[in-house]
Amino acid sequence: MKADSYLEIDPRYILDTINKIHDKNVKDITITPLLGDASDRRYYRILFGSAGVKDEIQRSVIVIKLKEPYQSGEPPFLNIQRYLKKCRIPVPDVFYYDRKRGLIFLEDLGPMTLEERLKREKKSVKVKFYKRAIDLLLKMQVSGDKTDRKECVAYSLEFDVEKLMWELDFFMTHMIEGLLQKRIKKEDREKIRNNFLNIINILTKEKKVFTHRDYHGRNIMVKNDKLGIVDFQDARMGLCQYDLASLLRDSYLVLEDKVREELIDYYIREKERIEKIRIDRDEFLRLFDYMSIQRNLKAVGTFSYQKVCKNNDRYLPYIDNTLLYVDTNLKKYKEFKELRRILSKYIKELS
Repeated sequence: MKADSYLEIDPRYILDTINKIHDKNVKDITITPLLGDASDRRYYRILFGSAGVKDEIQRSVIVIKLKEPYQSGEPPFLNIQRYLKKCRIPVPDVFYYDRKRGLIFLEDLGPMTLEERLKREKKSVKVKFYKRAIDLLLKMQVSGDKTDRKECVAYSLEFDVEKLMWELDFFMTHMIEGLLQKRIKKEDREKIRNNFLNIINILTKEKKVFTHRDYHGRNIMVKNDKLGIVDFQDARMGLCQYDLASLLRDSYLVLEDKVREELIDYYIREKERIEKIRIDRDEFLRLFDYMSIQRNLKAVGTFSYQKVCKNNDRYLPYIDNTLLYVDTNLKKYKEFKELRRILSKYIKELS
């Protein structure tokens, strides 16, 4: 049994479990810790084969180690995975859940993310894959209205005023006061929050749909040119523009403006076709930009938190991309003139 670094899981237990759920002939495994996401979960790829089998085929599973075992009920990941599977969304199969140890054994969708797949591709290929990702997004949103959702935890949660404001307060705490180490004046904080509240009040009045919450190039896997979706455990109800903004204003994979415009138009046309409705494009784009401001500021808060509280530099290179999105949208609307002016006192990228 091999592992690349210190493990928080027992290799002997992993080997025994692989034999229970896959093949009793497995004699050896290789455990590789994965980077995972900005959470307290740990991820591992387990490689194995069958001893004594000619032309042995290497196989693998993914193991998620939860921050701590659930004492009652089930992890949201399992609940939402079951729901999305019912909606015929390509999510990994669950092979085994060890409640006591807080371990989930999953189908491995491979190491290739959409981000990695498209880094060096030409425009036509990028557009093709993004349209596939949008098709899946619409399927999640529309299937959610047609599929029995009583037992899906995502439908009991939503992006309400309190949640959206908490995320923006998180941004001020960890970006401005944490990473930049600048104290926000009392009067400035009040004005910033009032401006944020104006945005949030507009967003929360809109119809809500199933929202993945982290639908971007690192959580969409590509295997044999087919897409699969991971990291959906924080799903809740939100605007249809939320996941679209996550995808098309991705901190990690920046699109040309014309490509983004083409893809937004594709989403609108497909949504109109599927739902047999007419969409006011100007209003849709306004809400898309408003939602992007909130979503991108929340992301900057998360990146800053990782550095300040976890000493994790991994996300620092993506802050500038994300702030550029914010600045572009703040400049676009006259109602954000005051918000941009105040934020620029603390964030040089907005000045």
